[in-house]
Amino acid sequence: MKSSFKTVILFLAATAVSSVAGAQNESKMEKNNMKRVADTVKSSYQKVEDGVVKGYKTIENGVVSGYTAVQDGVVEGFTRISDAFVKKFLMREGETIEEAKARIAREEEELHRQNRMK
Repeated sequence: MKSSFKTVILFLAATAVSSVAGAQNESKMEKNNMKRVADTVKSSYQKVEDGVVKGYKTIENGVVSGYTAVQDGVVEGFTRISDAFVKKFLMREGETIEEAKARIAREEEELHRQNRMK
């Protein structure tokens, strides 16, 4: 009878240890599953973030290149109009457009100096 009693006690002890170990294993498995889910969510958010950043960069590059093209066109147009005006109304015989612009700038500076002295 003593051996049967010992057997029952050992069986109960083994069952208790087994259930505790099983609970710990389940807890570890649950933590691992939660970690995997968190990693998957984080990876998904990273992919979305990368896509959004790429989209914004594409838009930014398009806007900047469009602005640059407009700016270049406006500057070129203004230069053409300015050159045509100088050529038609302000150039002296034998002068280039650049020489006429430089002469006009010098004359303007001289006028400013004279006005300051008054």
